[in-house]
Amino acid sequence: MDAGSNSETNDMKFRIVYDGPALETHEMNVRDLAPALLSLSDALEEAGKTVYGNKTVVSVKVNASFKAGSFGIDLIASSTSWFKQAVDFFSGDSATAAANLIALIGFCPGPREKICKGLIQLVKWIGPREIKKLHNLPDSNVEIFVDDDSEIFDSKVIELYRNIKLRSSLQEVISKPLEQEGIDSFASTVDDGLTFMTIDKQEAHYFKVELPAESIISESTVEKALQIKNISFNEGSRWRFSDGSSSFLAEIKDQKFISDIDNNTLNFSKGDMLLVDLKVTQYMIGDAIKTTFEIEHVKKQLNPQRQIDLPFE
Repeated sequence: MDAGSNSETNDMKFRIVYDGPALETHEMNVRDLAPALLSLSDALEEAGKTVYGNKTVVSVKVNASFKAGSFGIDLIASSTSWFKQAVDFFSGDSATAAANLIALIGFCPGPREKICKGLIQLVKWIGPREIKKLHNLPDSNVEIFVDDDSEIFDSKVIELYRNIKLRSSLQEVISKPLEQEGIDSFASTVDDGLTFMTIDKQEAHYFKVELPAESIISESTVEKALQIKNISFNEGSRWRFSDGSSSFLAEIKDQKFISDIDNNTLNFSKGDMLLVDLKVTQYMIGDAIKTTFEIEHVKKQLNPQRQIDLPFE
């Protein structure tokens, strides 16, 4: 396999290898392999967005040398050709965007005269410890302090470390497969196996990432007329409603309304609506937004199909 990048196609060839007693026959369960390969593609794509922005597309393709039943997989990372002259974060090298990203993630050594210090190396160095502080250096590097130790990494590596989506994808590539009995290590190489970046079973635990706690970003209560779409009488269950533009699940917090239902004081039929005070809360979870709905007070039960309005004086 040709190690390194192709200057005309902006391709970077590399290989990942899973090893252990369970793989002595050179076979790996596709249920473990397929999600890992998809997550590897996601990790490189997300790294590309983080480092170069949305205009650079980095994709991963399985090389023609891949054979079913192999646990060593040859891959090609390709970057968009117009970005051939991408800014080189490892000075003096004409590496493509794909090659830079592979080095920044830490799948391989960087240029020959440099030692690879990417995201993977950062995670391994931190291990089970916690970062105490970071200090920005004038050369686009960052000094990281952990316990009584410190190391210097490229600022782009720190950006990758902070990216929850990328870290979650890397967890699927490294931690999840190594949780399987008989799979003991993950490795990658860009020089046809002359040198390897290796992660063992104990180190794989370091790549597990905890999602950040939910934080409220918006909270409001509004009066709304809601059409009942689905009713659940189980305690703590949510009802499905429509406000005319969208359908959603909402938890009913009005205890008097719930008590009236339990006592058979209220009856429901098709088309019933409720006039309610609806609490809408939005949470930020990583880079995603979650919205919840709660009915704090039911003001009135409406059924427009039951009566015809007449012009009484």
